[in-house]
Amino acid sequence: MEPSPPLRQLANQIEQAGFSVPVAIVLQIVAPLDVVCSQGAQALLPLVRGTRWAGVVESLTIPEHWPALRDLLLARLQERG
Repeated sequence: MEPSPPLRQLANQIEQAGFSVPVAIVLQIVAPLDVVCSQGAQALLPLVRGTRWAGVVESLTIPEHWPALRDLLLARLQERG
């Protein structure tokens, strides 16, 4: 699955902040809970409407986007070597 622009934006912000490795580790740990994480994002969605985080949280409400974000971060880490 091709990552959506909000997921790419989130990955860019994570990378710029220098948190690629810790976030990748956490995403690997919670991988079995992708559906639960997407439901958590659905619960947060009404709280972030109208903010800059709305697009990212809305993307994370889809369970298939969690592995896409995980793969995107891991690919970027492997590129850096």
